[in-house]
Amino acid sequence: MDVSSQALEQQLHNLKKQQIEAENTLEKLKRDQNDQAWLEEDFARVCHEERESIEFLREVWQSPNATSFGYYLEDLHEQEKTSWRKNFQAKNERLQTQTNRCQNTIYQLEDKQQSIQKELVR
Repeated sequence: MDVSSQALEQQLHNLKKQQIEAENTLEKLKRDQNDQAWLEEDFARVCHEERESIEFLREVWQSPNATSFGYYLEDLHEQEKTSWRKNFQAKNERLQTQTNRCQNTIYQLEDKQQSIQKELVR
């Protein structure tokens, strides 16, 4: 094996190592996305329970002060829900961007490996 073949073999080995690292990163990102989906489902359930609680309180409270407080709680609930949803959306977008970047890196590494393997065959 000559020096150029050894260099190509070493390059190929390094690319395979990088590909394994990128694939591990991609798996972690996918787990993070799944965790995020579970969190969003839990959040939706909690929002539903909060909405039911507010409706129950509205039925129980009859005074004008209590009604005002009920509206305040509804407004607060909507603000928090909106804030959480924005955070969920931002994190989902960030995870998707990282996933796309990681997949592109894997594709590039595979292409480089194929071109090196072609050179080795020659």
